[in-house]
Amino acid sequence: MTVMSIGNIVKKIMNMKFRVFCCLVLPLFASGCFSAGGWNRKALHPASEGWSSYRGQKARIAVSDFELNTSGLTTELGQALKEYFVSILAGTNHFILVAPTETDLIISAGVVEFVPENSGGKSGVGGGGSAASNFMGGLLGTPLNKATMQLNLRIVDRPTSSVISSRDIQSQAVENPENKINTPRDKAFKSGLSEYAGTPMGKVIHECLLEAARYTVSNVPQNYYKD
Repeated sequence: MTVMSIGNIVKKIMNMKFRVFCCLVLPLFASGCFSAGGWNRKALHPASEGWSSYRGQKARIAVSDFELNTSGLTTELGQALKEYFVSILAGTNHFILVAPTETDLIISAGVVEFVPENSGGKSGVGGGGSAASNFMGGLLGTPLNKATMQLNLRIVDRPTSSVISSRDIQSQAVENPENKINTPRDKAFKSGLSEYAGTPMGKVIHECLLEAARYTVSNVPQNYYKD
């Protein structure tokens, strides 16, 4: 086999990798962001879950202070996250939010990852730092803003301290500079979480806490619904 033919084979392989990259990755950038964890992207507000029409019995629950199990989080931010989560839970119409001493059911959440901004590679063709740079030669592109958040959510029976149900909930968003991310116009993003309004982290916070509320609605046992 000649040197020329080997060069042609390598060139064909590189072209094939480029086409695969374009088909799989570029559509994500064009959409503005993507999320990990199987989120329902249309369900960006509790009302879209059909919760507003719920008129059945309600469970009395309490939400404990968020456990801050990662760096970069302040007590004030933890409280803002808790208050936002409580507001979403209240909007489901499934719960009466009370003090821990007034209920047998505690919703506990620990923040194990909170990264508002991280290098997510580059947009464009084969951006430096991206997975594509290994075979694209590290061509320059526009830096991307990537945010991630992960919660450990637990539904706890207070008298026995037993965990009824638990789940790790994670969300991730990557912003294309040409397509700004819109966060919901919730009160939380005008007060305690205002610095994240219109950012990938704002979308991540909203999706993570909305999924936490969805999980809570689905996994609180029926025998706790009394009121």
